[in-house]
Amino acid sequence: MILLTAALAVMGETVTVQPAADTYTIPAGGCFGSENAIMCANKPSAGHPDERMLLLFDLTEYQGREVVSAEVNLDVFFQCGSGSGTNTEFYAAAEEWDESWSGAHVSIEASPSGDYHFIGMTWHQIEIGSLVQRWLDGEIPNYGVVFKVNGTYPWTKCYSRETAYSPFLELELAENAFSTCTWAGIKRTWVNE
Repeated sequence: MILLTAALAVMGETVTVQPAADTYTIPAGGCFGSENAIMCANKPSAGHPDERMLLLFDLTEYQGREVVSAEVNLDVFFQCGSGSGTNTEFYAAAEEWDESWSGAHVSIEASPSGDYHFIGMTWHQIEIGSLVQRWLDGEIPNYGVVFKVNGTYPWTKCYSRETAYSPFLELELAENAFSTCTWAGIKRTWVNE
């Protein structure tokens, strides 16, 4: 019975969640939610100071679940030619926004939830599991994730949800077998009847 319990505890579910919204913001403000790209940069000398990417995923149906992993997948299609890529930190957004946002930056938490260095024009997978767990636990409201450049780096542009290469969140959740399965179901899984 102990072996059966241990085996069932590791069973899980992997889901793909499309963004409910994505955009980018600039210090001067502007509405960019319907564009084919989201981008981040901090290169004032080139006219691109503190541009930030925002993504929002509706995770309502997963409230209270345990996160095994959560990866934001972004397809980078452009980087400036310096070859240094773009070093970023990601933050929990601290206020509601949508794709009609036209102000300057959305408020973010004081401390980053993690960091990521975008280098190369390919799909990038960024692990944000600890942030997603905070949303699912109700510790903080889910207002999305904001990527902000850490230091001075040129443009990285990713395809937005308005394209065939939309960002997505790959979410792996732990399964609570004893609350979601009956003993009959468990028996069918482990005994060949």
